[in-house]
Amino acid sequence: MKIQIFGRLTDVFGADNYTIETATTVSDLKKKLEQTFPQLENDVYLIVVNDEIAQENDTIPSDAEVALLPPFSGG
Repeated sequence: MKIQIFGRLTDVFGADNYTIETATTVSDLKKKLEQTFPQLENDVYLIVVNDEIAQENDTIPSDAEVALLPPFSGG
């Protein structure tokens, strides 16, 4: 699974994309990422699946477009 990385999170990953084994849920993906990049445990970020902000228990389809975004605000 290829993940697009945006904003200040590129500093953590050292790139604007990252490839990981398949994760079946957002929670599973988060756990795998935080094992590889422990600094993410204390960071706030959003996981986006197919252009929608995903919730912890959401399933990630095998062909999904996945992205990590730093939190944002504004209007």
